[in-house]
Amino acid sequence: MAQSAWASGYHFGTQSVSSQSTANSSAAEAADPSTIFYNPAGLTKLEGTQATINLNIVAPNVKYKDAKAYYPDGSEITRAPDGSTNVERDGKITDDAVIAPHGYISHQVNDKVWLGFGMYVPFGSGTEYDENSVLRYNLNELGLKTLAIQPTVAYKLNDRHSFAVGFIAQHTTAELRQYANFGPAVAGSLRNTGSQIATGLTQVASGIQQVQSGIAATEAAGGDTTALQAQLTALQTQQATLTAQQAAVGGALANATANSPVGNGAADGYAKVKGDDWGFGYNLAWMWDINERARVGMNYRSKISHTLKGDGEWHLVGNAFNDPVLGSTIQQGIRDRGYAEKEDASVKITTPESLSVHGMYKIDPKWNVYGDVTWTRHSRFSRADLMWGNEKDVTADENGNAKSNKTTLNPNWRNTYKVSLGASYQYSEPLQLRAGIAYDQSPVKNANYRMSTLPDNDRIWLSMGAKYDINRQHSVNVAYSHLFIKNATAKIGRAHV
Repeated sequence: MAQSAWASGYHFGTQSVSSQSTANSSAAEAADPSTIFYNPAGLTKLEGTQATINLNIVAPNVKYKDAKAYYPDGSEITRAPDGSTNVERDGKITDDAVIAPHGYISHQVNDKVWLGFGMYVPFGSGTEYDENSVLRYNLNELGLKTLAIQPTVAYKLNDRHSFAVGFIAQHTTAELRQYANFGPAVAGSLRNTGSQIATGLTQVASGIQQVQSGIAATEAAGGDTTALQAQLTALQTQQATLTAQQAAVGGALANATANSPVGNGAADGYAKVKGDDWGFGYNLAWMWDINERARVGMNYRSKISHTLKGDGEWHLVGNAFNDPVLGSTIQQGIRDRGYAEKEDASVKITTPESLSVHGMYKIDPKWNVYGDVTWTRHSRFSRADLMWGNEKDVTADENGNAKSNKTTLNPNWRNTYKVSLGASYQYSEPLQLRAGIAYDQSPVKNANYRMSTLPDNDRIWLSMGAKYDINRQHSVNVAYSHLFIKNATAKIGRAHV
């Protein structure tokens, strides 16, 4: 078992308890089948058939405070979706605990060939802001989960060099939520509705006048006016309804505030999107025993591309949509702009490739030291376009385009390095003590690119743990890591649709 927090970006912090205890610096050690993830060429160091089961308990603690947000007109957001002033400016955006299992098995076929199979969590993230948060118009819920399975074959060229290749099948699921400020859109819809009502009133008034003339002519001729009277009553009822709607629309447009059916914050909605996909990649590794004391290795993991496909749902929750007179009209106006109750949605993402160079040195029979440098091409996540099934009316861009079927994220991440050092000390025959430290660089360039749902920053790992050999067949590893993450600020832009 182990307790840790996330690594940079959306990497899951660790895939092995024994490696975590050295801050993931011990990839060259190849002490158990978890070497399938860190350097599968290390399988050639394992005798017979072995297996390891790991359980990581992640206890993240990510908080935000003193948040402010503004509408496109520059006014500050001070109200919740229900119209109250109970807006949240501070809060915690992570679960108290997340559990992730990892499992590996190795088998020695002969003196040259080893087989391995791993199942692990390479990437994951989960953040959620309260629905009353002042930051709700940004992407305010994001869940990303991946599960990878990796069959591997390793080949021992000679006593010094080993190589391995692995095939990676990765299943990724993602879900997100983002609020939309439909207030200004409602105002536009109501202006159109007001024009339609005015036209309707003119037509009804003309109809009433014609029916009244017909009644007068029929009465003068001594005829039956029952049918005409019924028609007149229906037209007068329609006139009264349209007049009430016209008054309501006029009043709403004259008082476009958060307390009325229109205006910023008065007509909130949100999109809920879920999707999943399988992607495929590969793993290449090499390990070199320089001499009886020193060993180095290299491990490359390829990128994996996903097209996450699923459903998007638009929920209309603001007070405007429950208005007793205009509620149904306002709802239909938003639906007519392309925001369907349910539609197709998809997004393409590419999880990054990485290259790790690592080594170990046996100082004496009791002490080992480890080192690792890992480069990750996080710049794969520079832009993400969420594609909708329906084209939508949106705020016009700089080119005047007011129609779109996509929502764009521009994280503009950079490539990163992680440097880690560790050591182990054989305290007694069954007990080994382990520790490590690492510097983990964040892919976020600066506050202008920091996403509210991935509020990442540089971090320092401090890890410690122990391995205890119960007997020749069974061992237990425990580890604890504490991550010191730098405080961060974010400048995310203004709310609009």
